[in-house]
Amino acid sequence: MKANITKEELKEFFINMKKEGLDIGIKLKMPNQKQPEIILNYNSSIDTKLEYYLSTYDDNLIHKNNQKIQIIEVIGTKIPF
Repeated sequence: MKANITKEELKEFFINMKKEGLDIGIKLKMPNQKQPEIILNYNSSIDTKLEYYLSTYDDNLIHKNNQKIQIIEVIGTKIPF
């Protein structure tokens, strides 16, 4: 699990999880929500999702079009379904 990471650290994390065969969990701070949002991505979609996150979020993983959205934590996991 990694918290408070940069865009470069996110990239390294995705690459490592792909090599290890793990899926990825992303925790997002969202406006108007008390609890963070959780997104799960299968290992097979890591390349596509990484491309999306790198183009959509700044170096501090704040969404470029809505500064109230931020990636706050990532984890390697196995999606159970």
